[in-house]
Amino acid sequence: MAETPGKPAVGAAPTPRTGTEEYRRDALLIALTFASGVTDAFSYLGLGQIFTANMTGNVVFLALAVGERSVLTALHSVGALIGFSLGAVAAGQLLARPRPAGPWPRRVTWLLGVESACVSAIVAVWILTGGEPAAGLLYVLIALSSFGMGVQNAAARHLAVPGLTTTVVTTALTGFMVDLPALGIAGSTQRRAVAATVALFCGAAVGATLMVYARVATPWVTLATVLGVAILAYVSFGGPAGGTASRGDAGSA
Repeated sequence: MAETPGKPAVGAAPTPRTGTEEYRRDALLIALTFASGVTDAFSYLGLGQIFTANMTGNVVFLALAVGERSVLTALHSVGALIGFSLGAVAAGQLLARPRPAGPWPRRVTWLLGVESACVSAIVAVWILTGGEPAAGLLYVLIALSSFGMGVQNAAARHLAVPGLTTTVVTTALTGFMVDLPALGIAGSTQRRAVAATVALFCGAAVGATLMVYARVATPWVTLATVLGVAILAYVSFGGPAGGTASRGDAGSA
């Protein structure tokens, strides 16, 4: 039966352009995962032994602080949880509208701009204090870092790429191990899981090394990575709806 003119065949394979855009999207999300690793090393070693990206670990830190009656650590953990939640809620307001077609909606790039602004403020405070902020400024840094990570996590959730949340790899690693006997690392989800785990590890290792040998430079790495991703996303997916959207989707971007 002949195809209806103007309509693609049902079940048609992805075009080369779509495949390239999805590859770029995954690469950008893996870069953000690297930035999360740097951020968690920075927050653990510089902001009172907490995480501002990985809230699962932060909840455990809060529980340990309560058990050990460490009020200061508990306050730091609570501050990070509140900041992260506020960032996710704020991002959710922008992402509440129906998602347009394409692998990377333009609103995700806007959110990365917000995160870049938060990290820029962190860099400024960190430099002015020589990497040794006073107690009051410490809470400001915790709030800025966790808010930015909440925004980033919400943006990654909006993209809904399996295995790439940019902040945690537990689910991705579990899925990889469950599917390993049957698929090895042949599937795209399995490759993403491996890449995300390696990126998070490398980011944390780089962040920890900088905190020991070049303390003031640590947040610069996060800023350069997030800002670089935002710029590349704008260049790669800067169309009306971000990527291969149709004209009908452009107005909803």
